[in-house]
Amino acid sequence: MDLKTLERMTVPKLREEALKIPELGGVRGMNKEALVRAIAVAYKIDLSTRRRGGSGRHELKKQIRELRAKITDAIRSKQTADLKKMRRHVKHLKAQTRRLAKTTSSAPAEAPASISPPPAS
Repeated sequence: MDLKTLERMTVPKLREEALKIPELGGVRGMNKEALVRAIAVAYKIDLSTRRRGGSGRHELKKQIRELRAKITDAIRSKQTADLKKMRRHVKHLKAQTRRLAKTTSSAPAEAPASISPPPAS
């Protein structure tokens, strides 16, 4: 098993894998990031080659939300000195999220051949 396969696994499969390791505790309460890290340490997988992405995207989006709130406050209080800089920073962060999505996206899932309507009750 390598780091790439760990990162591609779903949380239930990661929990299943982590339950096989007797020295790991609290597996059911861990999120994906913690599970990947714990399993990698148990199997002595090098984490230095880790790809960017995963929780990184969530952090970037959180920063964007915070910056947008600051921009709104600056507009309301008519403090336009740093407005251009903050907007540029949001633009830069959005570009980073798009790059992360492009690099971490896997092959598109196949669509079902025919989609039937839900059964009527």
